[in-house]
Amino acid sequence: MPANSAGLDSALAERKQLLDRQESTRQQLLGVQQEIENTTTQQEATTQLLTRRSEQVAKAAETQTQLHGALRVVAVEWFITGFGSLSVFNPAVTSSERERLDRARVLSESAASSTIAKERFARVQLEQLQQERSRLQAELSETEASLDALTQRASDLTATEQQIAEQLVRSDDRVGEARLSATINGTDLSTGALDAYWRAASSLSLSNPSCAVTWWALAGIGRTESKHGTYRGAKLGPDGVVSPPIFGPELDGSNSFAIVRDSDGGALDGTATTDRAVGPMQFLPSSWKAVARDGTGDGVADPQNLYDAALTAGAYLCRKGPGLNQEGPLRGAYLSYNRSQRYVDAVINQAFEYQRAVPLI
Repeated sequence: MPANSAGLDSALAERKQLLDRQESTRQQLLGVQQEIENTTTQQEATTQLLTRRSEQVAKAAETQTQLHGALRVVAVEWFITGFGSLSVFNPAVTSSERERLDRARVLSESAASSTIAKERFARVQLEQLQQERSRLQAELSETEASLDALTQRASDLTATEQQIAEQLVRSDDRVGEARLSATINGTDLSTGALDAYWRAASSLSLSNPSCAVTWWALAGIGRTESKHGTYRGAKLGPDGVVSPPIFGPELDGSNSFAIVRDSDGGALDGTATTDRAVGPMQFLPSSWKAVARDGTGDGVADPQNLYDAALTAGAYLCRKGPGLNQEGPLRGAYLSYNRSQRYVDAVINQAFEYQRAVPLI
């Protein structure tokens, strides 16, 4: 049923903003989670590569140490033997001995040159591996810092998503409340009041089908008696209770009102001197006690609750049934509700307007 109000528009707009924020947050969170997955993969790959480089650095350092040792051996050997550099002046050295010493010197020099070349290569390789290890260590530190930041970002987004979810619950409550106070298009009838009248008529159609009282017949009374629970600034709550409570004038004989003696000790109408009508359907306490109905199923018949009051009003009218979906019997039932023909005319005109304006069965 189309209905609108500034409050409903505002509540729906707020809810849409929250839903948009929720979707944006979810998309951001999905993106961050994907980044975390990619960064974790990168971290694992870098860690594995760094492990291999560290092993290679250790092995290269060991090789260089071994080559340093070999070079020291050569240096000591040269220092001790001199490889016959003075043997040419010794007449006791034969030519064959001299040739042997020369060959040993050549071989030693060749071995030394090879070891020096290997040591240089090993040193360069070690430096390159150490530089690569340092680069990987820096890259790993940067990756870990990025992963920490992403994890914190994911945590923040998750908290934001939870907050939005909690806000949406409250927003849905506000939308529900606003819908109840929203006005059916083309009428002054709120959706909350319509729900109360509809439920009352539906309940009575099951318990007393021949009565045939309609929702719009009840709406005519509710409009005339209290503007559907909004008389003097009262509001209809989501549970059907009007706030503040609605009371009619005290029936103490003043202002041309009849005198109606107290019947409830003030339990329903708040005054123990005389009676006055109570609630959105304006029942006298004595009438309420005679036909009160619980329309909400909470075990309490409350005249300030429109669900209870509408069902009770329907039951009261049904005492003058059957056939209250027809104008003649309905007029008679209205007259039993308030013994004023002007009242009956006003209520039935209003009821028929609702029937025409709101096409419900």
